[in-house]
Amino acid sequence: YEDTRDQLGAARHRADVIINQSVQSIARDIDTSADGNTIVVFNPLAWPVTQPVAVSPIIGRTLDAPIHLVDDQETVTPLQQIRGERVGGRRYAFTAELPAMGYRLYHARSGPRPIKITQALNAGPCFLENDWWRMEFDPCGGTIRRLLDKHRKLEVLREGMTLAVLIDPSDTWSHDVEEYRVETGRFGDARMEVVENGEVLATVRAVSRFGASTAMTEYTLYRQLETIECRLRVNWQETHRLLKACFATRIEDGAATVETPYGHHQRAANGHEEPCQQWADWTGLLDGLPYGFAVLNDGQYGVDFRDGVLRLTLLRSPAYAHHDPARFEVNAGHPIMDQGWHRIHLRLAPHPGPWQDARITKQAWELNAPVITHVESAHLGKRPARATLMGTEAENVLISVVKQSEEGEDLVIRGCEIAGQPAKTMLHIPFFKQTFDLKFNPHEIKTIRIDPRTWTTRETNLLEE
Repeated sequence: YEDTRDQLGAARHRADVIINQSVQSIARDIDTSADGNTIVVFNPLAWPVTQPVAVSPIIGRTLDAPIHLVDDQETVTPLQQIRGERVGGRRYAFTAELPAMGYRLYHARSGPRPIKITQALNAGPCFLENDWWRMEFDPCGGTIRRLLDKHRKLEVLREGMTLAVLIDPSDTWSHDVEEYRVETGRFGDARMEVVENGEVLATVRAVSRFGASTAMTEYTLYRQLETIECRLRVNWQETHRLLKACFATRIEDGAATVETPYGHHQRAANGHEEPCQQWADWTGLLDGLPYGFAVLNDGQYGVDFRDGVLRLTLLRSPAYAHHDPARFEVNAGHPIMDQGWHRIHLRLAPHPGPWQDARITKQAWELNAPVITHVESAHLGKRPARATLMGTEAENVLISVVKQSEEGEDLVIRGCEIAGQPAKTMLHIPFFKQTFDLKFNPHEIKTIRIDPRTWTTRETNLLEE
């Protein structure tokens, strides 16, 4: 485990260095000479996104407060000051509309600027509401007791984000265990408060407890986005217990589907623990209408479904390296797994119709590959204020890899079809003024290799051969 930790840390560090070098290489060639402090916002995904952004208070440096924000078209963008990571620290939040695999400039400037806001956003200790959703919270448990789809006037949940603690006496690998069903209690005794409420977003925080453990759940709605955020910090101090986030939907006659690497798979809704990747979905009928509910996650890859309830496994605390039939001794000082503080980021995605039409796979990628922000000094440059480096048109095609070939200097691009439907699309590389026609069969993984000298392409296998 120590070797794996160090290898992963080294890989992440190297990746961060490459990202930082690449961002700076692009940013130094952009014309950032417009008035104010410039924020370059990068979208790493090969489709346009509209995403929440949080940036350092450094964007207000040398400016007279209050400050305002404009985009590359000089349109005023709503800006909100929010809490920062450090004690007493602050950040700024806004919503960015970004081109596919590209960037866009925003400029912070001195002084207030009036802006007409048409979308609603309201918050209280026990509710959040915007144009799309009304969420109401149980003040005792800190859970969601109501989620209303306002456009369709549908009640989606019976109860949601319930933190259930289950008994789990199994070994590290849960040998011979098919499901976790015996509940020993739930987080409760909650304290609710509004911690953000402004032009961009509103957040309600619930602090709840179980045993020696504490959970801090922050629910966020946005003025301009349908996104429902749940950010969870847990100080986990339990032994031989398992923590699940439970969502009891009102959806009947449903099918359980989860993401797999480069695809998806339908799971049995029998309560058995199943693997998943970045999302899990339950779709069926809600008041007679086709409707679904998906949970997107940033690293929690166990789930079960039964009776319209989706339960995502968050934490688990067996003894470290305990393999049956070895006997666990309470007083032997065995280290217990998953102890201490954890951060978990979920997005809830209720949707009419099938999950494919709701872009669930791409929504999950947007959670796990967030936008990158960079504050750049003012200078002239050859690059414009907004640009796309690469993009595709088909909603059911996902580009997952853009890299240099392992041998030679070819460009390798890998994508897959994500909805089970054939696709024809154009791959655009505007920087090199190149366009390529691509065809995908249902569920196909396709790797193409492009010679940058002639811009000829050929399909290869995953080994680039």
